[in-house]
Amino acid sequence: MHVPHDQTPEALESAEDPATSETPQPTVEPRPQPKSAYELPSKKNTVLRNMVWALALTMAVVVVVGIAFFGVGSDAGREPLANSELDVAASAERAQDVADFPVAAPEPGEGWTERSARFTTGESAQWTVEYTSPSEHLVTLTEESEVSAPLLSSVLPGATLEEELSIDGADCQVLSGGESGATKRGISCQGEEFGLLVHGATDREELQALMERALAGVRE
Repeated sequence: MHVPHDQTPEALESAEDPATSETPQPTVEPRPQPKSAYELPSKKNTVLRNMVWALALTMAVVVVVGIAFFGVGSDAGREPLANSELDVAASAERAQDVADFPVAAPEPGEGWTERSARFTTGESAQWTVEYTSPSEHLVTLTEESEVSAPLLSSVLPGATLEEELSIDGADCQVLSGGESGATKRGISCQGEEFGLLVHGATDREELQALMERALAGVRE
């Protein structure tokens, strides 16, 4: 082989050797390491457990609040509790200071329980006393200056007359009415200065017994 005069054998060998070539080699980027297959399910399980605990806690709070407000079981089997601090006679005395009618505060007798008493003022002042009757029904005594049509429609919607009678010299009526299929009975009596209405989902005998005691009280 002919060797040019301006190149030595060492130079020619260096030019032809790929190992000593100055051509840049491509840079190899390091591959990202894959995430651990163990960690991903662990995080998902933790989130799921937290959601389950949060849901369980929420349901527990709802149950506790429901029991606090509504109690357990049906109301039908519960006996109304007496208000040991209620004094109907004392409430009636205070109401009498502002009422324009004689306020009735009858002592209903054995087997009856006084539940509440209130006096409201306004266009038509009203005195209301609630009792539990011997048959464990709610019976309400309502008194105004007269037994008006608005009063009847509010406590006995759609009231119909069953009978007229006289109780202790007062003109009275036996009524029936109610709404949503809940029929109630009532007895109304009108005096010169008062109007009394006794009503509840009980029999006539209990209503009349309470009315007789109420009339005796307002006429003393």
